[in-house]
Amino acid sequence: MQFKSLVFMLLSCTGAINLHAAQNYGVSEGNEDLLLKGFESIAEHKFDDALKQMKQLVSIRPDFRLAQLVYADLLIAQVDPLSQIGSRFTDNEQKKLHGLIEEAKSRIKLRKVKPAPDLIPKDIVLLSDKQKYVIVQDMSLNRLFVFENRKGTPHLIKDYYASHGQGGVNKRRQGDKKSPVGVYFTTGRLLDENLPQRYGAGALPLNYPNAWDYRNKRTGNGIWLHGSPVDTYSRPPLASLGCLSLTNPDFQEVDELVKKGTPMILRENLTWVSRSEWKQQQSKMLAVVNRWEKDWESLDYSRYIRNYATNFSDGKKSFKAFAEHKRRVNSSKSFIDINLKDLSIYTYPDSELMVVSFNQLYKSSNYKGEGLKRQYWQKSNNAWKIAFEGDPSMGIP
Repeated sequence: MQFKSLVFMLLSCTGAINLHAAQNYGVSEGNEDLLLKGFESIAEHKFDDALKQMKQLVSIRPDFRLAQLVYADLLIAQVDPLSQIGSRFTDNEQKKLHGLIEEAKSRIKLRKVKPAPDLIPKDIVLLSDKQKYVIVQDMSLNRLFVFENRKGTPHLIKDYYASHGQGGVNKRRQGDKKSPVGVYFTTGRLLDENLPQRYGAGALPLNYPNAWDYRNKRTGNGIWLHGSPVDTYSRPPLASLGCLSLTNPDFQEVDELVKKGTPMILRENLTWVSRSEWKQQQSKMLAVVNRWEKDWESLDYSRYIRNYATNFSDGKKSFKAFAEHKRRVNSSKSFIDINLKDLSIYTYPDSELMVVSFNQLYKSSNYKGEGLKRQYWQKSNNAWKIAFEGDPSMGIP
């Protein structure tokens, strides 16, 4: 049997891959596993097996367009080998075909680079006890990874194919159709019955633009993690206006785990480290935060203020105004006691930026208070300095 269609392209992609050797952390309904088994059968020239596997898959999910395309190519190629990829498609269908081919490549690519289960993304530094799960999206792989917090150590438990913005990544402005890169947190849930059908099973809004985005004059809004249109199983890798999109069954699985405030790290080309490297990194960054805490408690203004960057802002005060305010306030106290609860630390992708969140218990000789705080620490000249500090529950003007 000769193939010069989409099936031929899959054959060339999968030929060097041992799909059986790939790690499997759990995929909704097993549909992707069945799809990849079909690809493997094609790579091994077991075309009858591939035909049976694709037939089974399209009977389970008639809305799985990629599976339908591969199945159709297999059927056609039995009697009439195609001269090129998509030769049976009209010009108007070529764009959709390209999206399906890119989806196939993306799903196959993961099998070459999927990390070992004991590796951890470098951007996860410290998880608070209240953060049961953390989500990481590697947009270069179109893959969303779900980690469970087990006594402070993140363990990869699930991964899913996920598409993102048509314009790519590094969102800068309203309407650029790009997905943001950074550290974000879910802010709630939007029910499917209250949403247009294109969002599928529901949506989890993210806090884009966050304080750092405002600081860098990034615009836009409405960045969500959501499902797929009700008549579509999955979407091409670049499909949305900036959101992240899962299949509806996969979204429902993730939705069961996520609650308000769940962290989501969005980036390209994740860096994975061993647990020993991860522990070393955690110790170094935790020491930076602990030093700031001790410097504040010391009542030594010069020690305290050295932790803040000269371009610091809390959304209202500049560094100069903030420094003068702290000098005046701290000078009136005979002691300060700081206790940081529910501390979490993440690093921003591809930049020297650290996001620190905690519940601050503050006690001094003339004041006592408690509140949420989020800091953005920026590394400059090999020293970490606080560039933003504020209450994450408050809107940033």
